[in-house]
Amino acid sequence: MTIKNALNFIKLGLGDENLRHRLLKANGREGCNAELAKENLVFSQAEFEEAYSLTLFNCQRPEDAESLMEFRMWWTILVRSYDKPLEYNS
Repeated sequence: MTIKNALNFIKLGLGDENLRHRLLKANGREGCNAELAKENLVFSQAEFEEAYSLTLFNCQRPEDAESLMEFRMWWTILVRSYDKPLEYNS
């Protein structure tokens, strides 16, 4: 796992709606990891955070920084959704 993979994921994820859609439809954490592995984008959460910080630091326009922050929020929500089973009130 490398920060480079995480940097590539951020770059791809910001522009590739198909990749984001596949990750959303993946079956849990294992399915998500399998989709990332298909693209040679295996990384840890710590590597993602480091890549995010580096990318944010290099943003030259406010709208680029905003898009990046939105992507990070999307990714964080997706990853956290694997940690707890959904509970439904009937």
